[in-house]
Amino acid sequence: MNALKPLHKPIKVAMIGGGVNSAVGRVHEIAMKMDNEFELVAGCFSRNAEFNAESGRQYNVPANRLYPSAEKLIEAVAHEVDAIVIATPIQSHAQYIHLALDHNLRVISDKPLLATVQECKALLERIPPDNTQVFSIFNYTGYPAVREMKRRVENGSIGTVFKVMVEMPQDSYMRLKNQDKTHAIQAWRLEDGDISCVSLDLFVHLHSLVNFVCGNTPQAVNAWQRAITNVAPGLIDEVDAVIQYSHNLMVNAWYGKAVLGYRNGLRIRVFGTKGSLQWHQENPELIDAADDAGNRMILDRIATESTITALPRYNRFKAGHPSGFIEAFANYYADIAQAMRDEKLNAYTLSMGVAAEGLALSQAIAQASASGQTVELG
Repeated sequence: MNALKPLHKPIKVAMIGGGVNSAVGRVHEIAMKMDNEFELVAGCFSRNAEFNAESGRQYNVPANRLYPSAEKLIEAVAHEVDAIVIATPIQSHAQYIHLALDHNLRVISDKPLLATVQECKALLERIPPDNTQVFSIFNYTGYPAVREMKRRVENGSIGTVFKVMVEMPQDSYMRLKNQDKTHAIQAWRLEDGDISCVSLDLFVHLHSLVNFVCGNTPQAVNAWQRAITNVAPGLIDEVDAVIQYSHNLMVNAWYGKAVLGYRNGLRIRVFGTKGSLQWHQENPELIDAADDAGNRMILDRIATESTITALPRYNRFKAGHPSGFIEAFANYYADIAQAMRDEKLNAYTLSMGVAAEGLALSQAIAQASASGQTVELG
């Protein structure tokens, strides 16, 4: 491969998928532009010509920069853009990542990076795990409060971390089934492979949070997968896992799409020998904390000793006016831009190795559930 082109602000990108009819396309489009780090100049937002044209109009991409296929897009713009953003269903990620790399382009992919462990191995044979050519969006690590938790864990504020409780309960499948609206579920979400789709969709976020906040790596897992709603025959939609991470850290993970009353109940609780920290995504600016005497307190972004959340980059407007999901997405995009310019990962860009590790652990969860036995990793 030739040397990668030097990057100048803003970084020019083209997008595959992510049309206005997709789940997260608009979020990507807003987030990459929010801090003027990226410029979206071309796209194949949908193979449907009507949706492709409407997406171009809404994303302010000229009609002559819209393409009917990913292949035609990359062939046309490879010498004009710096990176390709992939926001397609999971099963097509590998094809488009390799196509972009073939044309000497960087890649920013929606999560999960790939659909299988085998695809990860193939990609890792091509580029190293700590590269700055391929990035996966782990947007929840972009929340300033989560980054504040990371700092406090790293500097020993809560002592030695021995337990993490992490969960992501959602109600979409049960709610839609009860309303006779299961047709609204995207077809690709209704098929399980070696890794259940709910793990590809949700668990990779949970692993990224544990790795990001605590820095530990998984070693063994016991798990229980269940089909509760049966929106598709036998489709896994609720999972419990007990995971042993390095340095004697035990992690309890619970996630699924059958829990009524939870739109996105993402929560992480971190317990150490000198305190604890808790963050709930639906109250994203607050950390519930306890000190070594068990005293409880609530920390917001300008709380005393909160140094990460008080940084200007996270305060697009003053405290008391909450930042949220799209801002966190934009924070992660900005970190990717910095890593691309520096040609090295920074403290906030999770490596391709972390993405691969999350997929390996997701597969181990399926194996542990099927066998009823502990599955060792690595």
